Amino acid sequence: MPITSSTIEVENNDFHIFHVFDTQEVYDGSLALAIDHLFNHIKVLVSTVYLPEEKKNLQLAYQKHPLLRKGSSEVRSKERILLADCIRLLDGLIEIARLAAYPETSEMARRELEELKASVPFLDYRYEHDPYPSDEDRE
Repeated sequence: MPITSSTIEVENNDFHIFHVFDTQEVYDGSLALAIDHLFNHIKVLVSTVYLPEEKKNLQLAYQKHPLLRKGSSEVRSKERILLADCIRLLDGLIEIARLAAYPETSEMARRELEELKASVPFLDYRYEHDPYPSDEDRE
């Protein structure tokens, strides 16, 4: 995967930002959305580990998840919750890919995506200075 870097200044400090790019070519919209959902969760997981928790965009993403929002009685760490979601998304991705491979089961792939979206909330997380538009409209 190609990796590029850039430098931004925040509060008179220079920070190096690394951008990891990979393009996934798939032939089914349900599979594409499942991959997008997984990548969004990975972004939140990385930011949860790496960034201070008070970051506004990260807090907005947490509020979209019933186990991560303030006031939740969940005892697992945010990292464990997100990791479990990523595993569930990977499992669903495999099932969707198998179903989407054949025209006669493509409708089942769409239903599997709907079940996946119902069980794992889409967090629509965006970094500060994120150059890409929100994914929420595509979901």
